[in-house]
Amino acid sequence: MDRYLNVTEARKELLDLVERLHGSDRVIITKRGRPRAVLVNSERYALLEDLAWVLQDPGRRAALQQGWDELQGGQVIRPAQHGVPSISSLRETTHQVSRRKRKA
Repeated sequence: MDRYLNVTEARKELLDLVERLHGSDRVIITKRGRPRAVLVNSERYALLEDLAWVLQDPGRRAALQQGWDELQGGQVIRPAQHGVPSISSLRETTHQVSRRKRKA
C-alpha cells in the first residue's frame, strides 16, 4: 500500500514507518507536494537492484526477452540441477565470461 507523507511528517514518524514496512509497501515522501523520495523495505530494494542489474545490459535484457518468448510459446524451461540460479551466481558467471573474452 502506498502512503504519502510530507518531509516533516516523515521525519516525525520515521522509526515507526521503518518498523511497519512490509513486502510491497512503500512510503512516498513529498516536498512541496511533489514526490522526492521513496521508502521501501530492504528486500524490495534488493529486488529492484537485481532487476536494474539485469535490465541495464542489452545482452541480459535480450536473454530475458528470449526466455519470456519461449515461455509464452509453451516451450519447456528446465532449471539447472542445482536449482534456480541466484542473481549473485548470474553476476559471477557474467564476470567469468567477460574475463575469458578479455583474455582471448
